[in-house]
Amino acid sequence: MVRFVKWTSFWCCIIFMGPMVGGTPTYAADLFEDRTAPMVGPADTSVTGTQSSPRHNDAQTYHLAAWISGGVRFDALDWNIAGTGSNPNVLSELEWSQVTSYQLSFGGRATVGRHFYTRGHINYAWIQSGEVRDSDYGGDNRTLEYSRSISETDNDHLWDVEAGAGYPFTFLNDRFFLAPMLGVSIHTQDFRITDGQQIISTGNPPAGPLDAGLNSRYNAEWFGLWAGCDLRYEMAAFHQSLPAMSWGLALAYHFSVDYTAQANWNLRSDFQHPVSFEHEADGQGISVGAEWLIPFGEHFKMRFNFNYARWWTDHGVDTVYHATGNILTTRLNEVNWHSHSLMAGVVYAF
Repeated sequence: MVRFVKWTSFWCCIIFMGPMVGGTPTYAADLFEDRTAPMVGPADTSVTGTQSSPRHNDAQTYHLAAWISGGVRFDALDWNIAGTGSNPNVLSELEWSQVTSYQLSFGGRATVGRHFYTRGHINYAWIQSGEVRDSDYGGDNRTLEYSRSISETDNDHLWDVEAGAGYPFTFLNDRFFLAPMLGVSIHTQDFRITDGQQIISTGNPPAGPLDAGLNSRYNAEWFGLWAGCDLRYEMAAFHQSLPAMSWGLALAYHFSVDYTAQANWNLRSDFQHPVSFEHEADGQGISVGAEWLIPFGEHFKMRFNFNYARWWTDHGVDTVYHATGNILTTRLNEVNWHSHSLMAGVVYAF
């Protein structure tokens, strides 16, 4: 129900903002306009397409751009829970670090008329390698550690889907672009735990290699709204036959975020399967994206971009499903997720 409300709120914004494209063209949204077109002199009254001026055109024109990018991505995620109630204040802690993936991204953006701007993207990443540390403590503040294992994570995937819309403004003869935006996003991390080694043990399992059948999973999801802005600056063209080089920045604060996760601890006979425990919490996050666009034709540009995201949660609930049928809950202290990526690709502007 909460997810339905968030998606509905986002699309309502788009529906209500769409009719604004017919307003007075005080602001321009010609972000993808071809700046290589010949200048129209006082005696030149020719018409291209359906518009007599590329700058002061009919409000129903549109500009589209789509891209595909590939690159490398790095992630880290950790969470910890308390004991029964709060004793100890950190009972168990899982940390995924140095998670390295290959990522493929599809995205696009559009201006409709002079008063509506939207963009979105889909990322899919294949996890190549990573390390998982699982520690259990008998005392407060991570003291009296009685169990620690180090395992690997690989052969799994990460997903990101994000969309937003806003109102565009341009300055400096349309070379500086600013669009305050609202949007929605969903991010998933599917982590596998394999090839474990018990480092510290005061009982079972003993120190040494873990059961070769270790194949536990932790599937997390972040879903929420965001508010932010897109910024772009475009240089003057170096040559009349090429459009201008440009730089962009996308800033977002993610709020009203629902964090949920399900886990299957496959070697724990005292837990149910395939859902051994679940996590729920409210969260928030920030994300920054920077891009550099270099033209190499009338419609094509090389795109280099860097992305950074940091997410975290408040206290939540850890629900454990025991094999006996008992259901126990304790406090989920926190969840933290960091991610950054380096990408390169091609943009096609329509």
